[in-house]
Amino acid sequence: MYNLRFQEVIGLLLGPDAHEDRLGVCYPPLDVYECADGLCVEMEIPGVNPDDVSVEVLGRSLVVTGMKKDVLTNKGVRYIRMERGFGKFTRELDIPERFNLESIEARFVDGVLKIRVARVEDGEKKIKRIEIS
Repeated sequence: MYNLRFQEVIGLLLGPDAHEDRLGVCYPPLDVYECADGLCVEMEIPGVNPDDVSVEVLGRSLVVTGMKKDVLTNKGVRYIRMERGFGKFTRELDIPERFNLESIEARFVDGVLKIRVARVEDGEKKIKRIEIS
């Protein structure tokens, strides 16, 4: 697991364009797959309180943000080895038109955030007529 503080330092050095993809860092890890009734996103965030996670829709994007807190901060400890990452995280996924961003369910089970986006019903497909001038 990557140390999120390292990401913050790299972000400060490289500026606002230092996105996770550019650094080769993707935290938290996630799987995205299509099933019979929609699109499923599963994100591993063990040790994160569900109250510290936000799932939002921005345009056609699904944005998950949150905070993994270090419970030992200000407890007078000195790390000898630190492999777990802590800090803020954001993952943004572009959602194809065939999924209905008005129908999303999110639940937290055993350290995994599970998000399901319903498929657009055939009758719900919106037709946008373009006027020819």
